[in-house]
Amino acid sequence: MPIFILKSFIFDPIFAVLYFPVYWYGPGLLKRAKGLGRRIRDLAHFLALRIMFINLFKPMFGEHTRSGRIISFFMRLILLGWRLILFVLGTIFWTILFLAWIFLPLLALRQIIFYFKRI
Repeated sequence: MPIFILKSFIFDPIFAVLYFPVYWYGPGLLKRAKGLGRRIRDLAHFLALRIMFINLFKPMFGEHTRSGRIISFFMRLILLGWRLILFVLGTIFWTILFLAWIFLPLLALRQIIFYFKRI
């Protein structure tokens, strides 16, 4: 029983504190990087960018006249431009969150060091 208490209250917390940077910048960072790629891919799928590129030169609503094709092209071009702007903004947002994941422990460590310097 005393070995269990020693392990639970002394060795486990020390191991957890020492393992934290290994996890954060190892498997945790890899998991977040894969999640970033998945979110960007899902955002492109949600905005239907591939479909917009494929159908850029096709007329909308089966309107095959010259004016219908011109209007369809510019309308799809405007929609594609707007969706690309949203895609870039979403990608920037998720990338900033990923970078925050990387630098958050360093910022916390910096704050702890400055706190103990003041004492």
